[in-house]
Amino acid sequence: FPSHDIVFYYREETGLIIGLSHRLGTQGVVYLSKVYRNNQEMALGQYITIDHAKRAIENYWEIEDRTLLSNES
Repeated sequence: FPSHDIVFYYREETGLIIGLSHRLGTQGVVYLSKVYRNNQEMALGQYITIDHAKRAIENYWEIEDRTLLSNES
């Protein structure tokens, strides 16, 4: 994939990949977003642009991080 067709999200302290957005196929204009948690891959959905696909991952981890913080209190 060209670099603008794939985006990785990772934890800086561990280098662990926690999300991925990429174009499906070589001719399509559909992008897929996935998150990785506890060694499991979860598809968030298919999106019309890479920006929408990236936003889905960012929103997922924003909500997840808030949930983890509230569970620790």
